[in-house]
Amino acid sequence: MWDLLTQMVGRMCIIVTIAFLITRFRMFRQLIHKRMTWRDRAVMTLIFGIFGLIGNYIGIVVTPDSSILSAILNNQLGTFSAIADTRNIGVIIGGMLGGPIVGTAVGLIAGGDRYLLGGFIPWPVFITTVLGGVMAGFVGKRLSLEKAFQPLLVSGVSVVILTIQITMIPILSDAHRKALNLVEFTGVPIILVNGIGIWLFMLILQSVWREEERTRAFQTEEALFIAGQTLPFFRQGLNSEACTKAVDIICRLTEADAVAITDKKSELARTGKGQNVHIPEENEEQEMITEVLETGRTVMSKSQGKTRWLSPLNVVMVVPLKIRKKPVGAIIFYFLRSYRLSRVEQQLADGLATLFSTQLELGEAERHANLLKDAKIKALQAQIEPHFLFNSLNVIAALCRPDPVLAKGLIARLGTYLRSNLKGSQQTFITVAREMENVEAYLSLEQARFPDRFVLNKEIEAGLDCALLPPFTVQPLVENAIRHGFSNTKEKGTIDIIINHSEDKLTLTIADDGTGVTKDKASALGEMKVASETGNGSALFNIKERLSALYGCEGSIQIDSEKGTGMRVVVKVPLQYEKKGEGSYAKGEII
Repeated sequence: MWDLLTQMVGRMCIIVTIAFLITRFRMFRQLIHKRMTWRDRAVMTLIFGIFGLIGNYIGIVVTPDSSILSAILNNQLGTFSAIADTRNIGVIIGGMLGGPIVGTAVGLIAGGDRYLLGGFIPWPVFITTVLGGVMAGFVGKRLSLEKAFQPLLVSGVSVVILTIQITMIPILSDAHRKALNLVEFTGVPIILVNGIGIWLFMLILQSVWREEERTRAFQTEEALFIAGQTLPFFRQGLNSEACTKAVDIICRLTEADAVAITDKKSELARTGKGQNVHIPEENEEQEMITEVLETGRTVMSKSQGKTRWLSPLNVVMVVPLKIRKKPVGAIIFYFLRSYRLSRVEQQLADGLATLFSTQLELGEAERHANLLKDAKIKALQAQIEPHFLFNSLNVIAALCRPDPVLAKGLIARLGTYLRSNLKGSQQTFITVAREMENVEAYLSLEQARFPDRFVLNKEIEAGLDCALLPPFTVQPLVENAIRHGFSNTKEKGTIDIIINHSEDKLTLTIADDGTGVTKDKASALGEMKVASETGNGSALFNIKERLSALYGCEGSIQIDSEKGTGMRVVVKVPLQYEKKGEGSYAKGEII
């Protein structure tokens, strides 16, 4: 038995070595990391079926009387000759990863080949091999994808399946005694070697799985980086000049072989392989673009027919660009080979389209604001600090690997902040609750950039959550405290936000214990734009301008500060409340 065990370990090492070499191929790595189609199942059946065949042909010929006839399989087996092999490595792993269909198919391939080799107990071996693939398939179907790549779990399941197979062989055989003798001689080595081989195989596959997960994290970081690079162009809207610069960046920083952008009327920009060769006639690509613009859903094609280009860019993915959830254009990604369009690339493309759509919405909001009757108020409300957005994207990108949970939370906060900016540019008044939601989203992103830099104390009088005020009244004052009050100090700062009312006035007080400014400069703030090293000095001026435009003499802003003592800003506006179910408001009325 020891001699048989050592020889089988050598055969198992051959299987594991081949497995390692196969996992170096990108096509196989992508195959185990995505939801499988029927074509993928067929490929997986072929791959693991070959493993089963190899296991048969590098097996060791044995007899029931504990004799080893040949270290290398001879094509002609004697009447009482059997094979101690490693075919079940491919059968069980194929079933665990591919499900019952793949497991059964691989079992039929490996078991059928063993049956055709003849010798002793070919029929029982065929039945148990197929049964092993079926059992592995159903177990794998019940496991999540993450658990399916746990080597110890899969190895434990395989030992149970192998034990059942070995136990059934004497039962199914006509020559029960001889079959039992054969099992006593080969059973333990077969279970041990196949179990260890499956464990090693799964270790290799697990490493591939983790590499793909790390790739996903990198793709998230990459998407944010690309979004940051293209932000200045998409903010200009869908025009030929901006899109030409954008497609160059997208094509250079993704796996796509070519990229194009189109609006509802025509193609705006195209770059990459085959960009100068066009076929004017209607084709599948145009139909895909039309479908995307009508439905707002991503469409993919992997047909090998003629595309719009004469170059062999046979894989096309069309992703919609939306403004206010309505498709206004599309990004078309082209790939030379289908395996280049992995699941990760698809998610990256969808994520980029979402970010680009947000950028387009930002630009669209700014342009619409300039066309409104109250353009002065809207322009002031629509201002978004680009550096803050870039810095936030960079912070999120830096956190994607070390702390993906925090990065995910910050993305949600950034989305809240961007949505508030978009909605704020279209509204004259918002509630205190909405304004504070925007403030908290902004502070979350700032605290991620500067941990332990400041603390926030809030005191909001009960019943004032539905009180109305102009958008971006509190948030710019909090931003001002962080950027100017705490920029030149290493001590932990404190920001106090107090919201209360007195008679018919809503009072907003924002105070900090930062560096402050001189009394002369404090008196100038709000009256004009004051030069600043860290900004354009317009935040307080903009707030006062909007208060004056909306409330006249009924709105006011008071700024108190001394050098080294911090700053205190008090804003007073008429007390107004939002009516339930209505967008209007009534002065001094609580509903």
